Amino acid sequence: MFGIGLPEMIVIFAVALIVVGPDKLPGLAKSMAKGLMDLKKTLHQVREELTKESESLNSVQDELRKTADELRGKMIGVDPSVWQPDTSSDPNDEPLDIDPEPEARAIEAEFHTDSQILNDTAATDQTTPEVSEADPTSSDSPDEQPAPEPDNRQ
Repeated sequence: MFGIGLPEMIVIFAVALIVVGPDKLPGLAKSMAKGLMDLKKTLHQVREELTKESESLNSVQDELRKTADELRGKMIGVDPSVWQPDTSSDPNDEPLDIDPEPEARAIEAEFHTDSQILNDTAATDQTTPEVSEADPTSSDSPDEQPAPEPDNRQ
């Protein structure tokens, strides 16, 4: 049990006898045995509960696999254009149209929107006058004249 042999058990017993004392050792042993029995009982109950839960999960998993296999069998080889929801529940409802290529339409709409934004941006750029960055040394005021450069001729 846990790799503990007779010599180790004797050492543990001797240490417990010294630490607890001879008068409290039987009560300690009794409470430890009771605690171990409760622990074993609890572990057994947990194991049973897990077994029950795994059985119910396995049954649900089997049902899901059967349903998936049925759906695969019904849908393989069927043209997507004939996919229609089951209307047997309410005959007064109109059948829903199912788009077989929604992804292609979404990509086309996105491309159209992007190209329209680019065209709008290009039109705005043509009508807006270009603004050049001013020289940081120059002034925007028309009445100020630039200072003449000093004459360094000798």
